[in-house]
Amino acid sequence: MIGRPLLSRASARAADRALIGAGVLGIVLMENAGRAATDVIVREMATHLARPLIVGGLGQNGGDAWVVARQLRSRGVTSDVVLVGDPAKVAGDAAIALASLRAIGLTPFTIERVEQLDALRDRASLLIDGLFGTGLDRPLEGLVRDVIEQLDTWTVPRVALDLPSGVCADTGRVLGAALRADLTITLHAHKRGLHHAPGVSVAGRVVVADIGAPAPVESEATLVGAAELAAHTHARAIDAHKGTGGHVLVIAGSPGKTGAALLSGLGAMRAGAGLVTLATRGAARAALDAKVIELMTREVPEALEAGVGTVLADAARCASAVLGPGLGLDDATRAFVRRLILELPIPTVLDADALRAIADHGSLDTLVRCAAPRVLTPHPAEAAALLGTTTEIIQSDRFAAASRLASVSRQCVVLKGARTIVARADGTFVVCDRGTPALGVAGTGDVLSGVIAGLLAETRAATPSTTFDHAWRGVVAHAIAGERGANGRDRGLLASEVAEAVSLVMGDAVRDGARRAMSRRA
Repeated sequence: MIGRPLLSRASARAADRALIGAGVLGIVLMENAGRAATDVIVREMATHLARPLIVGGLGQNGGDAWVVARQLRSRGVTSDVVLVGDPAKVAGDAAIALASLRAIGLTPFTIERVEQLDALRDRASLLIDGLFGTGLDRPLEGLVRDVIEQLDTWTVPRVALDLPSGVCADTGRVLGAALRADLTITLHAHKRGLHHAPGVSVAGRVVVADIGAPAPVESEATLVGAAELAAHTHARAIDAHKGTGGHVLVIAGSPGKTGAALLSGLGAMRAGAGLVTLATRGAARAALDAKVIELMTREVPEALEAGVGTVLADAARCASAVLGPGLGLDDATRAFVRRLILELPIPTVLDADALRAIADHGSLDTLVRCAAPRVLTPHPAEAAALLGTTTEIIQSDRFAAASRLASVSRQCVVLKGARTIVARADGTFVVCDRGTPALGVAGTGDVLSGVIAGLLAETRAATPSTTFDHAWRGVVAHAIAGERGANGRDRGLLASEVAEAVSLVMGDAVRDGARRAMSRRA
């Protein structure tokens, strides 16, 4: 398994059942979770412990909150504790935790009206949210919704236990209302809803708390970032040469859109390709020749058969390709692109106009016949066109959308956006935990397609597995390069700045990986 487990509501429950079935008492897991969460709170919120307010619900998330309240008291911190709901309905391990809290003289105040919170507002130094965890699967209503909406107006720092109350564990959707957190202490492993908008924004910073048992060793979804990139990026041999990096063929650009081809080529070079050829149709080559120094260019004949034949002949001498950025949408170009999508004999990244050609022709399922592995890199609107739906539906469950695209096409899919997803045909996927809003600018997607192709060029015998590995590595490197280029900004980033930073990010990954390897050997 690559990366850190990213659990759905069902898989989180299954993990708990497996531990309990193996003989670990549920109350022991709850105690461990509460103690670990308290450790994080004391460490991260040390200046806000004058009088925490802990709000819990009737379920197991409330049980975690009662353990936290007791643990804080044992460390000399007195909290106000509020139970929302009928105490008689607290059951299971949560009831044991509540009884233990009462045993030390700390009985939660039960509220029946939201106005009762007003008396606690002025003295609260920290808000700890234990109302709902992974179990919430319907929109909030009544008193609990009123409480969450009221607490969300408070200005004190907020800590959520497992998930911010009101956030769907699977999709990150806000179920009627949500209590925005500055820090979310998620238990045992990351949850999908914490890495899917809008949940990712509601959660704030996310820390995983150890419940005294290892996280699942198998998970259909995982989280990847800098550590995973470092673990899978290695230094090149001292005798490496341009052939080692491989030759990338970028079939892109048209008059007025040559920048897309150039940015993709730069991305490939900065990711490590030894050679890059920009192949473009018609008059665009002259414009590219005036812009490039390190990259080569190739004019592709306008006639369909001649153009396809020229590109296929060039591809036979290359290791990977990019197809689509800035190519154009006229009928002749679409026919040219559809042929190459199926016939290119090397791993190929399909982006921009290549994806539009597939969508317009309704031919996503024909990609099962491609001559070599493909990587599709749609943004949400392109994904919607490919699946015949709307951008809003894609964004409401990006995990499902990416998995559907990969399943139908039987190819690797990179669904771009906040928390970019890389999915493969077997239903598994990874989510990149890095990135910045500054990447939302023209040209950064072209750079990404080149970065992935540059990594693919290192492989001499591409398989779906190696293609997937290079795709997620490219996504992570690109995301971190965006952060590096933005330098703290959330706007104003240029795509060329992202390309420039990619090689620096890869260099950092090599050094970090080497340090980690030495540490393990020591």
